[in-house]
Amino acid sequence: MRADIIVQTQLLMAQAIQALAEHVAASTGYQLTPVTFAGLPTEAALGALACISDSTVTTGIIAGGGSNKVLAWFNGTNWMVIGT
Repeated sequence: MRADIIVQTQLLMAQAIQALAEHVAASTGYQLTPVTFAGLPTEAALGALACISDSTVTTGIIAGGGSNKVLAWFNGTNWMVIGT
């Protein structure tokens, strides 16, 4: 591949990343699609966020099958409630 094409491609990628960063910075809120506990990813990354629609608890470690709607984060071992 020619060097000028590589440079042009890198410039376009940088511009796209900048536009995305500006869009995120101007956002006023985010919406997570609610999922059941069973629908959470089995290989979640540390720090992942989810809106869980069937938590049995409103604090602590989450288990599914309940009626509580909670905001959760994955601590590397468990999904934990961070908000109701």
